[in-house]
Amino acid sequence: MADEALAVVQPEAVVRTPAALYSPLVLVQFPPVWGRNFSPFTLKLETWLRLAHIPYTVRYQRNPGFSPKGKLPYVIENSRRIGDSGLIIGHLKRSRLIDPDAWLDARQLAESLALQRLFEDHLYGILVYARWIDPEGWAAMRQVIRGLFPPPVHWLAGPLLRRKMRRALHRQGIGRHSQREIYAMARADLAAASIMLGSRRFFMGEQTSTIDAVAYGFLANILLVPVDTELRRIAEDFPNLRRFCERIDQGLERASLRDEADAAHIPAGA
Repeated sequence: MADEALAVVQPEAVVRTPAALYSPLVLVQFPPVWGRNFSPFTLKLETWLRLAHIPYTVRYQRNPGFSPKGKLPYVIENSRRIGDSGLIIGHLKRSRLIDPDAWLDARQLAESLALQRLFEDHLYGILVYARWIDPEGWAAMRQVIRGLFPPPVHWLAGPLLRRKMRRALHRQGIGRHSQREIYAMARADLAAASIMLGSRRFFMGEQTSTIDAVAYGFLANILLVPVDTELRRIAEDFPNLRRFCERIDQGLERASLRDEADAAHIPAGA
């Protein structure tokens, strides 16, 4: 339906150089799992690129050790490698003169930052726990690892990666709590996000902004993947969060169809 289409704010008229408009961008990320990007940070970045209408190509990589900051995603622009999804977005806002947040006032920007910290600095640890430590999630992740790595590599990679995640969660703090305490924290995080969203179509109102890409990267990886964990069951208690994910999903699908249609009408040699 037309009223469900993503309302992406276009910045005011600016002078863009050909380099800023057409410099090729390569997004380096994990291969897709469950039909989508299973990394919340990469799904966040890819969603932001599509909301900002920045063309890009994708290169898949399994080992984040080769990236600029030892993690995925990263982008390649004019042979320059840039890591960290937040730093990439900041760079592209400046270099492409495109800012989906230009319509936000100071309070909305502050609220967006607070929500971003909730998703990225707290809920992320709980998502990692739900996937890698909780036996329900680990059963699904073992299948993912088997799909990403050939035998006999996946026999070794699974337990090694799980131990690595357990140590990382302990250092971060989430891993020091009981499962009951962790999921109580998840409920508080998701309740706060649900209250912030309320009855609005997007987190800051009727138009999309960066925080919607952030939220979608995390919420879609909880609600729209075939992994039945306590974290997902908690999230299902907040119907507006699922509606938000479906709204973004449907809008991105329509945007892809429009892009394909536009490309089909580009004259040869253009």
